[in-house]
Amino acid sequence: MTKRQHLVEALRQELRAAMTQNSGQSGPWLTVDLTMAQLKALLVLNNQGEARVGEIASLLGLSPNATTALLDQLETAGYSERRPDPADRRAVLVVLTPAGAELIAELLTANLVAFEVILEYLSLDELEDLHRGMTALMRALSEHESSLKPED
Repeated sequence: MTKRQHLVEALRQELRAAMTQNSGQSGPWLTVDLTMAQLKALLVLNNQGEARVGEIASLLGLSPNATTALLDQLETAGYSERRPDPADRRAVLVVLTPAGAELIAELLTANLVAFEVILEYLSLDELEDLHRGMTALMRALSEHESSLKPED
């Protein structure tokens, strides 16, 4: 195993341990009252910004009818809404409502408060090292995302 492979594996294990060690702090996940399919649909909308029903169905591996029923439930709960597609009058786009966006943000950052407390245990040098590493990680994530986008 190369030094790079060893470091990547060590980081993977450390990130996994850090993400799972504070799972008791994930209150929002324990109180959310959504099915897995509903949660996945909200995550798709959070990632896409907006999507047609057929696109959501395809990404979730559901039939159009099942997707419509699922979206009806999310709309009734106030987490998503349908809007006319300006590019096609026959189609509708599904988007998160502010309540849906807030719920997803709360779920995705559930361990952030606990993480902030833990940072207090790091020295200034350790914080600087972590900051450099996180900056590099965010750059790599941005480059990766850019590589996935189709060119116009």
